[in-house]
Amino acid sequence: MACRGARYHHDGTQYGGAAFCNLFISEDKGLDVHFPVTSRRVPLVRGTALVFDASQPHAVIKRNGNGFSAADFAPDLNCTQVFLTWELPIDNVDVARALAIDFDIERSIASRLDEEQVWWNGAPLDVCAKTGQRRRG
Repeated sequence: MACRGARYHHDGTQYGGAAFCNLFISEDKGLDVHFPVTSRRVPLVRGTALVFDASQPHAVIKRNGNGFSAADFAPDLNCTQVFLTWELPIDNVDVARALAIDFDIERSIASRLDEEQVWWNGAPLDVCAKTGQRRRG
């Protein structure tokens, strides 16, 4: 896969049952994956392997940036990151244990859904594309 930055988002509706695994193969271009809920930043340099919960809000932003701005990824800038990606099924007991994942499932709601969803404070999770702040959908 490849990206030229990524706004804040979560992938829980598509990949809620999986942990993402990314191996970055591009040179350092001054970009980080940022997880705003925990304030964690992971520099994207060749050889970095990143395993994370796809339901957690995240973005690819400039290393010295405070949030996502499309202007930081103008077409004339060389900021494309290339990475290998695969998924680990977190409903596998051994994977969930190794990653210390505990499911928080509201069974009365989950039994009525046709697709995966991520809820926060009683409503589907929405994420501000610029800041990564969680919002009720």
